[in-house]
Amino acid sequence: MSIVKVQKGARSGVGALTIGREERAVTFSLVITNGVAGRKGGKGSLTGDPDILRQAFRAGDCRLTLDDGAALGIAVIAHTEGGDVAYFELR
Repeated sequence: MSIVKVQKGARSGVGALTIGREERAVTFSLVITNGVAGRKGGKGSLTGDPDILRQAFRAGDCRLTLDDGAALGIAVIAHTEGGDVAYFELR
């Protein structure tokens, strides 16, 4: 039996990235997938100030609040020093 993942369309917008207790504005692109037993997974990218993205990468776990108010736990998994793009996975 194979595992079926249903991928929804990409969603982009302006959101807020919370690192510790600080909230910073970022632009996000997100793809959510529905996996086994209704578990949601997903990945995406953030665009913003390089210093903020570096802090998020070093912190690892953060919270991304989307433009509709939904808050998602994320883990920033990749960022190039000085770059304005970081990549994340949903927790």
